Amino acid sequence: MKQVFTKLILGISFLASVNLIEAQPNYPAPTGVWCSCPPTTGIGNGSVDPTVASKPYVNGILVRVAWKDIETSDNSYNWALIDNQITLAETYGKKISLAIGGGPNSPGWLYSLGTQSISYTIPFSGTIPIPWDTTFLAKWTEFVTVLGNRYAKNTTIQLVYITNSSGNGFEMQLPFNPTPSYSTIAYTDQKIIDSWKKVIDIFNNSFPNHYLTNDFHPVNSSNIVADSIYAYAKLHIGSRYGANGWWWTQNNTGLYSSQYAILQNSATNNQFTGIQMAYSGTTSGSSFGTGGMPVALKLAISNHICYWEIWNNDITSGTFDTLLSNAVCSPLGAEEITIIESGITITPNPSQDIFTITLKNNSIEEIEVINELGQIIFRKDNIKNNQYPLDFRGGINGIYFLKVTDNKKEISYRKIILKK
Repeated sequence: MKQVFTKLILGISFLASVNLIEAQPNYPAPTGVWCSCPPTTGIGNGSVDPTVASKPYVNGILVRVAWKDIETSDNSYNWALIDNQITLAETYGKKISLAIGGGPNSPGWLYSLGTQSISYTIPFSGTIPIPWDTTFLAKWTEFVTVLGNRYAKNTTIQLVYITNSSGNGFEMQLPFNPTPSYSTIAYTDQKIIDSWKKVIDIFNNSFPNHYLTNDFHPVNSSNIVADSIYAYAKLHIGSRYGANGWWWTQNNTGLYSSQYAILQNSATNNQFTGIQMAYSGTTSGSSFGTGGMPVALKLAISNHICYWEIWNNDITSGTFDTLLSNAVCSPLGAEEITIIESGITITPNPSQDIFTITLKNNSIEEIEVINELGQIIFRKDNIKNNQYPLDFRGGINGIYFLKVTDNKKEISYRKIILKK
C-alpha cells in the first residue's frame, strides 16, 4: 500500500530513547522542555513546582541552589535541599538539571579564610570571590568533589552545570565596574581562562557519568574567554559536553553573536546544546523581538538546539501549552544516533520518489518523518508489518529524518534524502 505525504501537526519529542555514540551516561541526553524555575532556598522555596511538574510536556526542572545554603560552614553540608528536590521530581516522573551557584552566593566563612573579593552595585549589590584566588579555587573544587561523591550515580540528575565565581554565580559574565577595579586586581583574560579550566576539570572528574554544560557570555567585554573555555571543555569532556546560553531571544543573537556561534557549533556535535529564555513570554513578550517567545523557540529548533529552559510562568499560565506540547527538535546528523538501526533497511536512499522501509526482526508499528525544522510532516501508525512503502511523489525534496517505532516500542532513526 502507498501513502502520499500530507502536512500534519507537530508531534511529540523525537528523543525519547536516543543514546549518543560513545556517550558514557546510561540515559538519553536531556532535550525538550525544561523549567527555568525559581531557586531552591533554605527558607522553604523549591524549584520543583507541582503545577509545572504535572505538565506532561515538561521533561525536567532546573534546580538552582546557592553554595552558601549547602555548605553552611567549612566541610559541613546540608544536602536536604537537593535531596528533597530529587525526591519531588521523581514523584512526578521528572528529571532535574543541577546548578550550584557560587559568586554572590558563596558562603561567608570563605572570606574568613582570606579569600580575596570584589564588590559591585550593578545590576544588584553583591560580593564575589576573585575567580583566580587560590583559596577560593581550593574550596570550590573541594566542594564540587564532595558534590560528585554524593550524586555522581544519580540519574534523576541528567544535566550538571559547570559554574564558577561570576556576577550571579550561575552564568559566565563578571560584574561591571567592581571595587577594587579590574586593573587594581591585575585582571587578565588568561587568569579567568585558567580558573575555568581548573573548574571544568573538577566537574568532569566529579561527574564522569553525567552530561555537562555551562552558560556563555562575554567576559569583561571580551569574547576571548568564552571562546577559549568552549574549546577546552569540548576537547576535554567530549561527547558529554554541550554549550548553553542563558540569554536567549531572537534579538540577543545579534548582541551575543560570538556566543551564538558557540551554540551553533555545539549543536553540530550533540542533541543537548541548550538555551534558557531571557524573559517570560507571558509578561515580557515584546522583549524577545518580533514574534515573542514562540519565534525564539522556533529559532532554537532551526539551529538544532534541542534543550530549552522555559520560564515557570510560561508553563503554569497555560498560554503556551499547545506550543510547548507540540515542539519537536530534529537531530542535525542522524548518522550520529544509534538504536537498533542494524535491523532497518531503506531502499533506495537517496530516492526521487518512493522509499521502501524494511525492519528485519520486528514489525513496524509507527513511522514518522521529521523535517530539518523539527516538524512532523508525516505519521502513520498501526502498520503491523515488517515493510512499508513511502510515496514522495508530491514534490517534496531535501533531507528528512525517519523515526521508526517497532512492536516492542523500540525506536530507530535514519536520515533519508530526496532528490528531484
